Amino acid sequence: MRAAREGEKWGYLAFEGLIGILAGLAAAMWPGLTVVIFVALLAAWAILTGALMLAAGVRFAGEGRLWLILAAIASIAYGAVLIVAPQIGAVVLTWWIGAYAFVFGISMLAFALRLRTQFKNSPLGNMA
Repeated sequence: MRAAREGEKWGYLAFEGLIGILAGLAAAMWPGLTVVIFVALLAAWAILTGALMLAAGVRFAGEGRLWLILAAIASIAYGAVLIVAPQIGAVVLTWWIGAYAFVFGISMLAFALRLRTQFKNSPLGNMA
């Protein structure tokens, strides 16, 4: 709104916002299809980046070439597994998201408790 008032270009931001809303609604209406599309995009990304890394590894003549090639093969293999068995890929993604949420939650809780004890007797301690 401020950008519009100041004559700045804001159309692209509004368009991006509308696309985001539509994507969110589509994901809520068709969760199964959303998971399939997400896994397919992840598979394509893994295969494409793996192929590019493999090409770079073949041409690279320096130290660590083997690691680059191994990473490329792992990326291509991961993409292939996602294509062959997308359900397994979706389940594994769910596990990783759950693990992330668990670790993130513990970290934030520990941080909050640390802040509470640190600011307990300070004027900032009365804010929460």
